[in-house]
Amino acid sequence: MALQVKMNNQMLEVLGELTSENTLILKDHLDNFLNEFDNVILNLENVTVLEESCAITMEQLYLEYIQNRKGIQIIGKQNQHIAGVMKQTKTSYILCNDRV
Repeated sequence: MALQVKMNNQMLEVLGELTSENTLILKDHLDNFLNEFDNVILNLENVTVLEESCAITMEQLYLEYIQNRKGIQIIGKQNQHIAGVMKQTKTSYILCNDRV
């Protein structure tokens, strides 16, 4: 399944495969969304594939947004499709403990 990004209130829901080819598309969506809202929830619960390079890019984006005082929460800790990659790349700390 190709990457889909759906907007619902202040939440961006990511569906499908998050690969190195489409990570910049997600970044563009996040940048646009954060220009409109002060806080955003990025929902990764329906990501079916997450490449290691994408996990690292997600961490970099998270740190950049936090440093620029943008409110971002990333949910998807229970998603078994991404859990192993996030743990292996030591990026799982960016995922919130609570589900929305």
